[in-house]
Amino acid sequence: MDSGHLGGDGRDRGMSEDSFNILLATDIHLGFAERDPIRGNDSFITFKEILDIGLREEVDFILLGGDLFHENKPSRQCLQKCMDILRQYVFGPKPIEFEFLSDPEEIFKTAAVKTVNYEDENLNIGMPIFSIHGNHDDPAGLGQFCSLDLLSTAALVNYFGKIESLKEIHVRPLLFRKGEISLALFGLSAIKDDRLHRLFSESKVTFMRPQEDKESWFNLLVLHQNRVAHGPKNHIPESFLPKFMNLVFWGHEHECLVKEEYNQLQDFYVSQPGSSVATSLVPGEMKQKAVGILRLHKNKVFEIEEVPLKTVRPLIIGNLSVTGLSEDTSEEEISDLIAEEINNLIEMSKNKVTGHPDQPTLPLVRLNIEYELESQMISTTLFGRRFQDLVANPSDILKFKKVLPGKQSKEGILDADALEDAFQNASLNERVESLVEDYFKNSEKPLHLLSERGLSEAVRLFTDKEDKDALEKIVEIQMKKTMDYLKKNSTYIEEGSFDDLKSNTDAFLEQFKCERKEKKKDEEDIAELKKELETQKRHRGARTVQDENEEDDYVNPVPTSAARAKLRGRGRGRGETKTRSPKGKARGGGRVTAPVIELEDDVRIEDVDMDETIPPSPPPGRGARGGRSVGAKRGRTTQSSIKEALSRQSSLPRSSGTTQRRGYNYEDSD
Repeated sequence: MDSGHLGGDGRDRGMSEDSFNILLATDIHLGFAERDPIRGNDSFITFKEILDIGLREEVDFILLGGDLFHENKPSRQCLQKCMDILRQYVFGPKPIEFEFLSDPEEIFKTAAVKTVNYEDENLNIGMPIFSIHGNHDDPAGLGQFCSLDLLSTAALVNYFGKIESLKEIHVRPLLFRKGEISLALFGLSAIKDDRLHRLFSESKVTFMRPQEDKESWFNLLVLHQNRVAHGPKNHIPESFLPKFMNLVFWGHEHECLVKEEYNQLQDFYVSQPGSSVATSLVPGEMKQKAVGILRLHKNKVFEIEEVPLKTVRPLIIGNLSVTGLSEDTSEEEISDLIAEEINNLIEMSKNKVTGHPDQPTLPLVRLNIEYELESQMISTTLFGRRFQDLVANPSDILKFKKVLPGKQSKEGILDADALEDAFQNASLNERVESLVEDYFKNSEKPLHLLSERGLSEAVRLFTDKEDKDALEKIVEIQMKKTMDYLKKNSTYIEEGSFDDLKSNTDAFLEQFKCERKEKKKDEEDIAELKKELETQKRHRGARTVQDENEEDDYVNPVPTSAARAKLRGRGRGRGETKTRSPKGKARGGGRVTAPVIELEDDVRIEDVDMDETIPPSPPPGRGARGGRSVGAKRGRTTQSSIKEALSRQSSLPRSSGTTQRRGYNYEDSD
């Protein structure tokens, strides 16, 4: 990527006249806590401030990263307030200084109005807004509409990035030009993380690029997904995104990280503006809220200016432990201790008051309390009444967390300083195995029997390949080699007293670690680990095939005449049959249900073409009661026939990678 960005405060005055200016904001959550008499208007106050910033900074347009609304079906009051605010800022005489080059019929084909609002000759748009949807305001119900569709029809918002198919996704950019600056804006609205993760893994997400002057476009992607890993597949790794992107605008994450961060592996920058209102009382929401002003210049040079929001309600969070209090401590004494801490937090929250006339100053306060005994708890409702007029959330000001008696705290197990250093020095695209290795290298509690390199590789296999036995296997391999080394030198180790024994053991362990590094024994251990895991997989696969074959070869014993009489009964079933007989004429004409085949990676393949494995159904007719007709044969679907059906399915032709569009030709980009 040959783009760059300007440092400092992001203001190169010599280039400001020829710049494409875009305000970046996300997760506004209009309507959050709207029934709360104190906090109900917070989201609307800050939304108005965001639009004020756009007007003051004279941006070309505003780009929203999803979750404009907090609810999938916002109340009428919420919609009315939103539309009233938008019409005050969107309409106006300010001229639009950039061109829209894409085919609007293609980009907005799911919208009622198939054009950008500022090109409608009946409207006078001064500040366009473009937005994708998030997980809170996604389409649902009849017609798959969402609240953004309503705003789009009312010409208040240009809604794009809607997902048309959950089987395969094609992302087409909105193409803009201002002077000599060309912008390709890609939008990927929110879908379930595990589903999108699977589509990326199966190469079923395609980003279309304009063929003409391909390298002249500044490529900006806005998406709304988990960035932080909440599980192996419950997030979207940055490595999944195409490397031709210049900047990724990440929505959904509420922590404010506006300043662009460089991903060295992918060669693009990431900006995460975060939410504009605190929807949960957690440390990540406590950071200063802000929006970003993206300024694009010629030759794909850009910078992002961080603009703090001054109307956000102050939020302060503290921690307190009452585990050390004796059982004789009264509830009143505990309550007074907690109240003192709350008063300190209220005093600290005054530092977050900006002086903006519209900022609500009554703070949100949360005190997390660790306790061991039930007697150390107090009534949160009664306690909150003491601060009714001092905080905005008196009903949930306290949060109790029970600590099991005698359980060692995390601080006693981990080296807190080394852990903090590992996370502070890591970028957001740092992999977990690198953090593990960095932690143990710098910790005062290092590994003695295992190596940092071997453990980090096992962690990588566990997270990337889902090899659940990787950690156990590396421990077995390295423990065995360590024990063999100690046994080999046992004669020297056991000399002297017990203290000498311990000292000698530690010395030989340290010597063994040095020899392991010098002779690259870690790589041998890792190779052995991978080999054992692969062997284990093959054995599991062989057992699975053997079980299937045994099941396939099993034939039900022919029942005796007495048993047949019991099974036959007097009914003439019209139910669904599981097999078809070439000559069967049982009454009812049942249909065959195609089997669901479980593959190793949990992919379910249904509706397999079974024409050759199961003969066509005979015409319905009258047969013998309750049993097979004369001459009918037992049908059996073999494993080989299923493989043949799957091979036919995989050989179907795929569509070509180039698509013709009005004005620009697009090509698929992996």
